[in-house]
Amino acid sequence: MSDIILKGGKDGFSVIFNENANYDDALKELKELIMQQNVKSTNENDDAISFTIKTGKRLFTSQQKESIEGFFEKYPQLELKDIESDVEDKKNVKELFDANKTNVESGIVRSGQRLEYKGDLIFLGSLHRDAQICATGSIYILGEVSGIVQAGFPDNPNAAIFGNLKGIDQLRIADVIEIVTDDNREDFQDGKFAFINDLHAISVDDLKNYKDKINDLRKRTD
Repeated sequence: MSDIILKGGKDGFSVIFNENANYDDALKELKELIMQQNVKSTNENDDAISFTIKTGKRLFTSQQKESIEGFFEKYPQLELKDIESDVEDKKNVKELFDANKTNVESGIVRSGQRLEYKGDLIFLGSLHRDAQICATGSIYILGEVSGIVQAGFPDNPNAAIFGNLKGIDQLRIADVIEIVTDDNREDFQDGKFAFINDLHAISVDDLKNYKDKINDLRKRTD
């Protein structure tokens, strides 16, 4: 049984690796097939021949991917479009899980403390002045806050801060900072949400308007 199968299509060739094949043997066979295609494309004015490597339920290591990419780089008339797998790397799965999970914090965050979370955060506790809570996703405040609240850390402008914004000292969303002073404190009350508007500044609105406001922003960025 061949270690690889070559299939042609309108978008180029698909190279299917046998999931149980020895990698070195399969790579050798791949090189031989690719060399045959390269011989057929010797005119530099010809369009590049595209290849997509499909590994099924097998994951290549970074070194294995680099060896394939390095081989294709030697032949400008051959293009490696992608190396596809039907399974995800454990690290990628963990990162995806962390980004989409919801954390719950009900404790007291005292002055000088900084708590960090991956994903969204429901905050039920008490945030003292000069303390900070920080999440990569959105933050839902149901407790009492007097310190710094940062959502979308470090670079997620689509995150928002919801709920009881009364008493908050400073909001941060991604790289945008809003300092709450006596002049604007009346804007930050319970039942509000803060978000980054289309001018890349923090705005505050009533929670009941969240759906319409976010839909408008998405339309502007599409």
